[in-house]
Order: sequence, then C-alpha cells, then structure tokens
Amino acid sequence: MGATIVFYLHDRLAALHERNLEAALHEREREYYLAQCRIMQETAEQTMAARHDMVNHFAAIKGYAEEKKSDVIRDYTAALLGSIGELKSLSNTGNIAFDSIINYKLRGAALQGIRLDIALAVPAAINMELSDTAVILGNLLDNALYAVAGAEEKWIRVAVDYRNAGLIIKVQNTFDGEVVYADKQTSNGKEERIISRKAGGGQGLANIRRAIEKYDGLLQIEHEGTRFTALVFLYIKEMRNVK
Repeated sequence: MGATIVFYLHDRLAALHERNLEAALHEREREYYLAQCRIMQETAEQTMAARHDMVNHFAAIKGYAEEKKSDVIRDYTAALLGSIGELKSLSNTGNIAFDSIINYKLRGAALQGIRLDIALAVPAAINMELSDTAVILGNLLDNALYAVAGAEEKWIRVAVDYRNAGLIIKVQNTFDGEVVYADKQTSNGKEERIISRKAGGGQGLANIRRAIEKYDGLLQIEHEGTRFTALVFLYIKEMRNVK
C-alpha cells in the first residue's frame, strides 16, 4: 500500500508540474504576441504621423535648398532618415512566431549597447508548434543576452534558414570567455555538457534539447575565445497550407 501511495503522489506531482510548465509557456507565448501587436500598432501610428508631416518636411527642404543651405539640408535629411529607421522592427518575415519572439527579446538590445546582425529566411508558416519555437529560440536568445552582458564587445548574430525540410537556427554572441561544464552520466560513460551560469543551471538548454527531439533535431554548441555559437537543426516534415 505504501509503495502505491508513493507512486500515486509522484504521478500527481509530475502531472501538476507539467500543467504549471504549460501554463508558464502559454503566458510567455501571450507576451510575445502582445509585444508584436504593440510593435505593429506603434509602427503603423508612427508611419501615419510621418506621412502626415511629409508635406511640411518637403516644404522645409525646398526652402533650405532655395537658400542654398546644404549643411542644414544634410542634417535635416539625416534626422528624417534616422526616424524612418526607428519605424522598422527587427524581424518582418511574416512568420508571427519568429517575428514576435525576436522583436520581443531583442528590441531593447541597442539601448544596452549590443550590436545586432539578424538574417532570417523562413516562410510565414511551417509545421512547427509555437510552443517549441518559443522554447528553442526564446531560450537561445535569453542565453545570448545574459552572456553578452558580461562581454567587453557586445554583439549578437541570429540566422534562421529553412530549405529542403530543414530548419537551421544559429545564434552567436560574445561572452566573457568563461564556460561551465557539468558531467552527465550516459550508457557509454560520462559526457561533458555546457550548462548556463544563469539561475537554474542550464534548465533552458535542457528544455531546448527536449524540444528538438520532436523534430529529429540536434543542438551543437561551440566556443572560441569570447565567441559563443549555438546551432540548432530541425527536420520539419511538411509545410502547412497557408490560406
């Protein structure tokens, strides 16, 4: 009877833990979507305001041109181009999952002095659960932001490419050069795995590994000097029809 109670409690606790994880993940997805909606709304409002003021801008430039004030025109147009650049979100692939996560996570990077290089080639819809995208890409970006905070030179590069049913996600960043390893017992003996120095000791990487298993994927981690690279490959079986 005692053993039965122990197993019963274990199953109940495991089920409760699973529900808590799902609830937390759904809340994170909601944050991503709301953030993306705010970005889209702000961009639309700023674009409308810029269009409204465009006639005034051209009139001002015309006046400066007639007075041959080239320096003023140069500074004025530079300011206009800068404000137009601010309207752009970081990711505009049309894939709401990738766009919302990247824009949500990295939009404030410039304010932290982080140089970004983002290159995405991903269709608007792929046969991949949003929750898995959030776990994999969200955790990779969290780790990169945490690591780059301690680096002298701060940059993050994100590359996503989809072709021939293969999805490649590559996140590179600078860090302070210190790497923490943990031994993991396997059937062939001990295996060294990199773990995060964040609170939780690498739970994010563990979650990434669990998520990629659904797609017959792999996670490859490399580091050289102060450059850290995380490479994820996923096999996406088929595309969803986009209507």
